[in-house]
Amino acid sequence: MINILDRTKLFEMISKLRADDQPLFGVMSPQHMVEHLSFTISFSNGNDPQQQHYPAEKEQKIKAFILGTDQDMPISFKSPVLPAEGLPSLKHKDLAEAVTQLQKELNDFDAYFKRQPAEQPVNPTMGALDYEEWLRFHNRHFSHHLKQFNLL
Repeated sequence: MINILDRTKLFEMISKLRADDQPLFGVMSPQHMVEHLSFTISFSNGNDPQQQHYPAEKEQKIKAFILGTDQDMPISFKSPVLPAEGLPSLKHKDLAEAVTQLQKELNDFDAYFKRQPAEQPVNPTMGALDYEEWLRFHNRHFSHHLKQFNLL
């Protein structure tokens, strides 16, 4: 599993992506995947606060699976913040710009919790998470998508 705090290793892996790489599973392009990771980091760094989408009982079941196990994340899971059909529109002009944005979001994540270590930003599928829970989620989520492009 990748550790998002090891930025050197993380971005060495991501630097191997090419815009025309095909995923081993799913339909995201490399740029979609990088923008998707930035999007989810923004939930946890104060840049894009989210609302809870599920009842507490369902959130706890998802949280127990995602944070409480080491099983691979499900390939077919569809977050309620993503379009019901198709992929979200790309926000950046190219993959390199998307990677730069991901670096910014990760730096903001570090700064956010340094300033406010007790904060618990909302994950749309698991509810409020503390720093350690967000870190575990991001490590698992990044690993899932790095595997998508055979980078891990």
